[in-house]
Amino acid sequence: MNRRRFVVLTSVGAASVASGWALWRHLRVRGMIVQSRPFAALEQPRSVGRVDLPADLRQFYERNEGVGLESSPDRMVRLCRLSEVARKLWRDLPIVGNELMPGWEDFEAFYIGVSSFLDGIYWVQRAPCCPTGSVLTMGPDVAGPGGTGTQTLEGTLVLASSFSNWLAHLQKYHWFEYGLGPGAIWDLPASDQSELRAYYKNLNPNIRWEPD
Repeated sequence: MNRRRFVVLTSVGAASVASGWALWRHLRVRGMIVQSRPFAALEQPRSVGRVDLPADLRQFYERNEGVGLESSPDRMVRLCRLSEVARKLWRDLPIVGNELMPGWEDFEAFYIGVSSFLDGIYWVQRAPCCPTGSVLTMGPDVAGPGGTGTQTLEGTLVLASSFSNWLAHLQKYHWFEYGLGPGAIWDLPASDQSELRAYYKNLNPNIRWEPD
C-alpha cells in the first residue's frame, strides 16, 4: 500500500490497512501537530558565495538558515542548511539507484530538504514532469504521480511551481505539507479540503486522492 491510499484510511478504518509500514506513516501524520517553520531568519544578512545556486535560493539563504537535515524527524519538512544544499543527478537519487527511466536521464535538481518520511525535496533544474524552479518531492511511497506530460513517475509529486510559492503555501497551512501526508486532509474543514485537493490536482493532474 502506498501513501496515495492514506486518503481513505479515516473512512475505512485501520482494519483495512494491509501494510504495517503504511499504517505507521498514516498514524505518524495524524499524530503531528501544528509545525514550526523549517527555517530561521538570520540576525544579519550574509553573503552567499554559492554561484551555482539559483537566484531565489541564494536570496533566501542570504537572510535565512534551514533547520538542517539533523533536526527533529518529527518535523514534516526539514529544510537544508546552506552547507547541505547539493546538486543531484538521476544517478544520485536513492529511490532509483542505477535504473534509468525514459525521459529522466537528464534529471538535475538541488536537494533542499527532506520529509519526516525521508522523501527528498528538490528545486528542479531539469525534469520531464515540471518546469525549472518547481519544487518536487520524490520517495518510494509518495502519493503521485507528480507533474504533467507523458513521463510522470509514481513516487513523485510537485509541491509548488516555485520555491517562493512553496514557502507561502507552507506558511498558509501552518508549515504542514499536506502533499507529503494527504490522509491528513480529511481532518480539515470541508472548504480547506476542497482548496488543498484543487491545489495539488492543478500541479499533478494524474493523482487520485479520492476514495475508489
